[in-house]
Amino acid sequence: MSNDNKSCILLVDDNEDILQLVSGLLIAEGFSVVTATQGEQMYARLSQSRPDLILLDVMLPGQDGFVLCRQLLADPGMPPVIMLSAKDEEIDRVVGLELGADDYVVKPFGRRELVARIKAVLRRVGQQSHQRASGDYCFSGWRFKPTRMELLDPEGTLIPLSSSENELLLVFVQNPRLPMSRDRLLALTKGRNSTAFDRSIDSHISRLRRKLCEDAKHPEIIKTAWGSGYLFTPSVEVL
Repeated sequence: MSNDNKSCILLVDDNEDILQLVSGLLIAEGFSVVTATQGEQMYARLSQSRPDLILLDVMLPGQDGFVLCRQLLADPGMPPVIMLSAKDEEIDRVVGLELGADDYVVKPFGRRELVARIKAVLRRVGQQSHQRASGDYCFSGWRFKPTRMELLDPEGTLIPLSSSENELLLVFVQNPRLPMSRDRLLALTKGRNSTAFDRSIDSHISRLRRKLCEDAKHPEIIKTAWGSGYLFTPSVEVL
């Protein structure tokens, strides 16, 4: 993050026109901006300082944005990621969100839309950081450390979480045994309403279930509450 307390955005795109346009837009909105044109340069920027958010284009030379997103979010210390893409296919959005990206914005995008989505993610991450100050959580032999974005299985094995998975699990442990609709989960984690094609919650829950070693057909921790959404079944202890 920059020293003048401006939120710093790392913009990764190989299109110089996009770099200039979006950088100018974000600077005008009060952000500081660092740019990169491909994965190697992105990692060089990250080694110098840690931004508050990464805007990551899908179509990049060398390793594409999906591969880079997977690599980034394998490190629980990485900032949130918003994917940028000219592809408006639902499958591409789902893939990006399943990888753990916090949002997926389709080009061409409106100025207000992009800024609103960036601010929503930053606001949500900030709110979740404040909520996480209450401590760690234990359930069914698992230990969840939201401040570190870590999950420990009953044997003590560390399971890293993406920021989206971390925030979703935090909502569940703070609302155990209460049916949560998809719209409610989206509002609490994404800071925006769902649409008819917004499958991000289902994608993140699928990933979270796998990390909790759940049987996909017969989950016991995060159950599907037919007609209402999802239900986190264990009792939860706050440490």
